[in-house]
Amino acid sequence: MKSRLLKKFAKSQKYQILSEIKRSQGLSVSELCERINLSYMGVKQHCVSLEKDGYLDTWRRPKGMGRPEKAYRLTNQAQEFFPTEYTNLTLEILESIRQVYGEAAPEKILYQIYQNLIQSVSSRITGVTLEEKARSLAAYRESEGYMSEFYHHPDNGQYYIIEYNSPVLLLADRYKIVPQMEEQLFERALGVKVLRQTERVSGLYKCVFTLQP
Repeated sequence: MKSRLLKKFAKSQKYQILSEIKRSQGLSVSELCERINLSYMGVKQHCVSLEKDGYLDTWRRPKGMGRPEKAYRLTNQAQEFFPTEYTNLTLEILESIRQVYGEAAPEKILYQIYQNLIQSVSSRITGVTLEEKARSLAAYRESEGYMSEFYHHPDNGQYYIIEYNSPVLLLADRYKIVPQMEEQLFERALGVKVLRQTERVSGLYKCVFTLQP
């Protein structure tokens, strides 16, 4: 039932608003109007409704000139609308494995899972240049629910892959090996050194993979 409701909601204007905010560090009503085909009052009404339901909160964002502007960002509750590959049940299973087989057992299992995943992902990456490979990896991760984007900095020529959702966030919070293996996955798939950095504010999540050839 929940999956059907989520699929229906994903086609709505409210989901478009949540999705655009998810791919940012917070947006004002005016900024949302620029990103989706909806009037100022339409966006405002949806934001007020989403805030009332507990999916958005607001803060006053400083501007270069004038008074700070009101911007919306996601709450932790809004995560239920975005893909989560591993659930509390997975954590309970890993905890049971720890109790039966010892402290190191869960991380050993996660290590093997990621070794298999690294081989699978690496075989999917296409392209010859680093940029082509990075775009291919970002596209694959996008299809897996990571809300992934390739970014080329115009000034220093640096390549980044930026992600605004993590289906493995619950695991990453509990087991430190997961962020390490995510970084290793990128390095193996792209053949370069990768630096992984995360930012989390309220319900917003941003993970930046800096490619270091």
